[in-house]
Amino acid sequence: MAQSACLARFGSLLMVFAWAGPGWAAQPSETLLPATTKAFVSTQNVDQVREKFRQTQLGELVNDPIMQPFIDDVRAQIGTKLEKAGKRLGLKWADMVGVSGGEVALAVVQPDPKDKLSHATVLIVDITGKRQQTDALLAKVDANQQANRATRSDVKLGGVNMVVYTQPLPAGGKVPERAFYFIQDEMLVVADHQSVAAEIAGRFGGDGRGSLATLGGFKAAMARNDEAAKGMPYQVRWFIEPFGYADTSRAMQGGRRKRGQDVLKILKEQGFTAVQGVGGYVFFATGDEDVLHRTFLHAPTVAREAADKSKDKYNLAMRMLDFPNSAQPTDLDPQKWVLPDLASYLTFNWRMKEAFDYSKTLVDSVAGEDGLFDEIWLGLKTDPNGPMIDIRRELVDQLGERATILADVKTPIDLKSERLIALVEVKSPEIVAKALAKAFQNDPAAKKRMVGEQIIWELTQEEQIAEETELLIEGAGFVSKEEPGAEEEEDAIEPVLPNMALTVFDGHLVVSTHVNFIIEFIEQSGKGESLAQTPDFKRVDAAIKRLGSDKDSFRFFTRTDQSYRATYELVKQNKLPQAETLLARLLNALVTTRGIGSAREQAIDGSKLPPYESVMKYFGPGGLFVQTENDGLLLVGCLLKKEAAVPQAAAPQAEPTTAAPSAAQPGDAEPTEAE
Repeated sequence: MAQSACLARFGSLLMVFAWAGPGWAAQPSETLLPATTKAFVSTQNVDQVREKFRQTQLGELVNDPIMQPFIDDVRAQIGTKLEKAGKRLGLKWADMVGVSGGEVALAVVQPDPKDKLSHATVLIVDITGKRQQTDALLAKVDANQQANRATRSDVKLGGVNMVVYTQPLPAGGKVPERAFYFIQDEMLVVADHQSVAAEIAGRFGGDGRGSLATLGGFKAAMARNDEAAKGMPYQVRWFIEPFGYADTSRAMQGGRRKRGQDVLKILKEQGFTAVQGVGGYVFFATGDEDVLHRTFLHAPTVAREAADKSKDKYNLAMRMLDFPNSAQPTDLDPQKWVLPDLASYLTFNWRMKEAFDYSKTLVDSVAGEDGLFDEIWLGLKTDPNGPMIDIRRELVDQLGERATILADVKTPIDLKSERLIALVEVKSPEIVAKALAKAFQNDPAAKKRMVGEQIIWELTQEEQIAEETELLIEGAGFVSKEEPGAEEEEDAIEPVLPNMALTVFDGHLVVSTHVNFIIEFIEQSGKGESLAQTPDFKRVDAAIKRLGSDKDSFRFFTRTDQSYRATYELVKQNKLPQAETLLARLLNALVTTRGIGSAREQAIDGSKLPPYESVMKYFGPGGLFVQTENDGLLLVGCLLKKEAAVPQAAAPQAEPTTAAPSAAQPGDAEPTEAE
């Protein structure tokens, strides 16, 4: 989805942290950046980030010689994109090596929220002790800008002397691109917007008034993370103000593409701006966790006027997002029927009945027709040519408050290898089962399947082409358009999911992407051990409890050696652009290209990847829990090192030199220093 692509592109900017070293700026970057900052990522010590990451299994993977041909190709592709984006700044990211003496921060700013095309990008680097390297960098910048035929000028803004490079005006352009460089109090600042550069310059030596540090969402997110970290030094911290960032990212791509409904506008109107900010800390190689992350989503109760009759926490469709914490710590433990060999497991509490009602205004807004929501359900109930189902009585009123999603990966790998099952608790399984029968027994696209006495309804549809309605917020500032006129390109189209299967089983409404997954689930349910009894789950469960899991609203478990497999194999088959997994979409944003009217092409050569069995030893289990708080959600997750495989047959009499290494995997190369 486009949201994941957007996050992936902003995440790629973390690469700038791979080129810089220690300390903390005399004045933290958040006190310099304006309160209109919409995205922010920072590290206190780049060298520490690099060293800590090397200590993780993912770091070992990146440095494994068998991965080098592929890693080099990926770096080249990402580097090309970053260098294209950095052209107007007159520098290459490799030029940043050795410049940082402390904090490095990157930010996306919306200078004028009333201007839909307003956007700016800012880089702030503490250069304490690195002035010689910085001067060399600026000399390179000057030479590169001259080669780009940029015009140099000197200005004084905010009481600070700056160098400005103005790019030649492109054909059809109205405002030339400009880059502002200045050094103040051992801080190098680069910005591509005059008022933002002036505003930052004027804050040096000040109290941070009107800065990012004073923004409610930022303050709340950082404060909650500080509290949870209990003094543990983080490697990376980040913050996003979701809707402002979406607006700014859209502006960076030239404005909204006017096709269909403006989903971003609808979400704003439906109360989702209650989410004022999302921010977190990331830690590498903590001693207990390979990767630890904490995130806080700040969504305080809506402030109401005295005359407002509403007592709801949020407005309109935002009220759908009601995820109550469990009454007891064990309430979200895996159910007895959860299969032990899953790739991932997600379970959560959700007031689904209320969410159905609160979705009314959202459905009507997306459809552009008031009253459509009620009309749809009334038609299903009263139309003699339809199923004549009372959706509220026969389904909505039967919904419980716990939902669970199971996922596995079927081999051999193809585009549909990831399989999902969603299960929702229901109060009266008999009523829901009868509703399914009424809905599908006369539907020519539905097939009735029997597993013993269990009825499964399989829906097989012809592929239909539907225009995506996902929110387009591509880009993150440094990623420039790759093709002239790319902003006019139509959204990608993809087939509607052709198959689905539904049943009612063990007190749950069950929906799956694959009918065979439901059949396997039913046939194996209650036989043998469950997920909760497996070693991987026990390790992750102990880890998240140590991190604070208790009466949670969400819990998540994954075996990354399984959940990553589909994407890995599709990359290796050079089918990444067609892949449908979330990880694939993130990678697509980084390493695929698409011209106007053409399918996306995989820019990297996946055939350079080694066999998956050679690298799966680097992918350990992970987990996450979420707790609902008065003013938002706290998310805490971790990735653990994968434990070495235990030999199936021990040979006590064998000499140590002849024993097989316990961590060996098929296809392993000889041990290296990185391993």
